[in-house]
Amino acid sequence: MSNRKRFAMCQSVSIALLATSPCGVSAAAQAVSGTITLNQTRIYYETAGRGRAVVFIHGFALNLREWDDQVKALSPDFRVVAYDRRGFGKSTGIADIWTEPGDLKELLDTLGVRSAVLVGHSGGAGVAMRFAVAHGDRVDALVLYPGQPPQGFPIPPTEPNPLGRMGEFVRNYGLDSLFKFMMSLPQFRNPPNRPDIDERIKAMTATYSGRDLLEGRATSGPYPPPTFEQMKALRIPTLFVVGEWEAPYARLVSDSMSRWMPDARRVVIAGGGHGVHFAEAGRFNRALLEFLRTLPSRSRW
Repeated sequence: MSNRKRFAMCQSVSIALLATSPCGVSAAAQAVSGTITLNQTRIYYETAGRGRAVVFIHGFALNLREWDDQVKALSPDFRVVAYDRRGFGKSTGIADIWTEPGDLKELLDTLGVRSAVLVGHSGGAGVAMRFAVAHGDRVDALVLYPGQPPQGFPIPPTEPNPLGRMGEFVRNYGLDSLFKFMMSLPQFRNPPNRPDIDERIKAMTATYSGRDLLEGRATSGPYPPPTFEQMKALRIPTLFVVGEWEAPYARLVSDSMSRWMPDARRVVIAGGGHGVHFAEAGRFNRALLEFLRTLPSRSRW
């Protein structure tokens, strides 16, 4: 890490527990947080633990708090990084997935992470896929939950994506109506005895302005969606995670891509759908840890 980047990060790092940080705190590393500034956009992140780097990338309208259960489970054995994507949570700017892999690259550079396992949920899986195609040498493995369809993926017309035109929906009916519609879909339902999950999701979506959808800005940037052929050619160990209640089209994508990609597999987790990592955190974490332990060791992280 350059001295300039180290200094910039040290200005914003806060020690959550006794921690070893890049700023030289001498106790055992547990948790630090900070921000990086990119073209007038600030990206907020948190990191904990030591070892192979595992980066968690959150889904639409959420923020890094969605990964709290996973960070707790993995940080004893891995260096865990979670961050708020631009336009979400404590990060600033306007959400634009065409530029976000560049944000991730700068974050890894700032933290001195040469390569990492990327765990992407929903829209975060899209960020991970774009990053892997553009910067495959910096990706140890991918966990796509659920896998998003790459450009050219042959989804049958009988299995449409009901959320494919969110911008138009929000401009016509409002952001709150979009959230109500989403939570009415079978794949978004939560167990009836878990009101804590609903409250947790509401707290995260309350931090999302929807500015990118309301303004209807054209997408732009150096990271276009990966194509079907590009994804099939990736030789990066990949795990597709699917909740048993997930939408049929998402199950189809994960099942098919796990067969077409040369080093990919799939796991179906009982007890949840698009948010199975909330509803069945223990099962999700076990599947994730089992996959991570199959990866080739690295001499240095």
